[in-house]
Amino acid sequence: MNIPIKIQIPQVWSGSFEKNEWNSINYIVGPNGTGKSLFSNQLFTQLIGKGYKTRLLSAERLSGFEKENYTYFTNSSLNDGLNLSRLSNYKDYGQRYGLSTYAFIILRERLDVRIKIEALLSDLFRKTIRLVEEGGFLKPKMQNIDGGEEYGLKEQECHGMKEIISLLTFLYDDSNNCLIFDEPELHLHPQFQSFFLNEIRKIAGDPVSEPGKKLFFIITHSPYFIDIRNLEDLQHIIVCHNHQMPTCIQEGDLDSQDKYVLKRFLPRFNTHHKQFFFSPNPVFVEGYTDQQIITLLFEKTGQNIAASGSSVIDVGGKDELAVFYKLCNKLGINCRIIADYDAFYRGKLREEVFSNNNDIKQAFINDGFGDDVSKSIGELQKISRTISDELMTQSSSDPDVAKVITRLVELYRDSEKNNSQILDVIHLSLYRLKDKIVGTIPQKKDDINSYLVRHQKYIECIKSGGIYIIPSGELEHFFKASTIDYLNITQKDRLFEAERDSIMNTYDAKQIKVDYQDILPLLTESIPHIEVDMIKHIRFTIMDWVQKVQNAVERGEVKDIASLKNNARVNYNLYNQIIECNDGNFMIWEDGSFVCTIRIRKNVIGEEKVLKFTDKTTTREIKFE
Repeated sequence: MNIPIKIQIPQVWSGSFEKNEWNSINYIVGPNGTGKSLFSNQLFTQLIGKGYKTRLLSAERLSGFEKENYTYFTNSSLNDGLNLSRLSNYKDYGQRYGLSTYAFIILRERLDVRIKIEALLSDLFRKTIRLVEEGGFLKPKMQNIDGGEEYGLKEQECHGMKEIISLLTFLYDDSNNCLIFDEPELHLHPQFQSFFLNEIRKIAGDPVSEPGKKLFFIITHSPYFIDIRNLEDLQHIIVCHNHQMPTCIQEGDLDSQDKYVLKRFLPRFNTHHKQFFFSPNPVFVEGYTDQQIITLLFEKTGQNIAASGSSVIDVGGKDELAVFYKLCNKLGINCRIIADYDAFYRGKLREEVFSNNNDIKQAFINDGFGDDVSKSIGELQKISRTISDELMTQSSSDPDVAKVITRLVELYRDSEKNNSQILDVIHLSLYRLKDKIVGTIPQKKDDINSYLVRHQKYIECIKSGGIYIIPSGELEHFFKASTIDYLNITQKDRLFEAERDSIMNTYDAKQIKVDYQDILPLLTESIPHIEVDMIKHIRFTIMDWVQKVQNAVERGEVKDIASLKNNARVNYNLYNQIIECNDGNFMIWEDGSFVCTIRIRKNVIGEEKVLKFTDKTTTREIKFE
């Protein structure tokens, strides 16, 4: 549908977001505080201006229909129900502010809509609804079909039931052909979120060319409402950001191979995968076993990745990693990728990274590798092949090297067909047996050193684009619960289950850090960290208190420890919640000079800190010991 829309929200981002083509169901997502509700308000106004009969249902739609009347904060005029003499006012305010009150007027006036709601309540929830008019008021009442007294919907029904009734009423009401739902998931069980979305799909369409169909805009934080069935659906998800204009996938952003990979992936696109629309810093991995182990390691070592807006999402393979990386770049989502060593040599990820990320390309050039990435990596693989050519002709008394040689001999029986496997064997072996291999083929020492140095530089280059390659293998190579043959990993499911159980049954974070010291630094580096610096904020608070003490001493109001603790300006009773100053810690002399020692309570910052200050101490000099 061609509907030119132009949104400007200068208090959130600069510039104008413009979009002309829309789907029958459109999504607006993004973290809190990114302007989604403001976006919906402007969208509402512009759609009405373009002739669409539009209704916006706001996130505060149940205002007035709360269970309790909290008179200290607000006084609802709906305690007795809807005043029948003011129905036109309720309609006006309901339309203007997106409130649910209008839904019950629709149920009163539209028998066809009410029958649908009654049928739903009866068959799904075993409840009935009755609109009672008494004393000049309209009051919705409900009753359980299986028995019990009738009760007021406002006072005794749950929020979820109120939500489903009002949402469906507006959905079934044909007086509007365009609906904007702000957080329709509020108070709804995931099952009923999916149910409501299915109801939306039944009537979604172009109301201009198909009378009876409706245009939908859904502002949501719930992956249950993101329903992507084809590539066109993907183009109508708008992602809002902090201090950045909203983004969406445009026609032409995806090439034919991207579309092929996505089309194959969409049937597996579940609520777990959809997290990346809501996470500002998603971390993508290939398989579910990687996702489970990495998430467990973060959890066991106390790394709360959710605090930085991260989540670990498995996508199924190297080509999928490349497509999700591209999607995130187009949508302005700062994604990270953790991939096995072979993703650097094979699959679409390398191509995507180097062709569309200027930071990585520049880092590659700055390290002296030139601007032809494929050529440079091809040269690296040639070096690897010359090493393998030499090594497979040798013999060794060292069992580790002998095993490598035996494997190479097997692969060289059809070296052209097995070229990738040959390169893998050499790569993995050089990282583990470098000195032994150099001892076996000393004439290749320079090539071996060159290969490892260049490979490490390549790996560091692509980190600038958020790609974290496990340089010496794959995650299974770092498992501790089982003996791993790095040249031939089999029964991965069994290995995963053993490793998962082992990690879950280890409760000592220090032990986890020791066991996985070879892989944890890379995993930790892959996620952005947000650390709360309590020391800094405690220092700011203490700075204020020190000045209070200095001023009170200068005024002659504080002469000893007792007056320090009782002085109203110093307010020791309040600050004593975070500091402690005991007898003997405050010394004052006749000239007004003093020395005070305080201790920061351990329960505030996790460790005890000491601060000593005098009448001459400036705020810049305040430091904890």
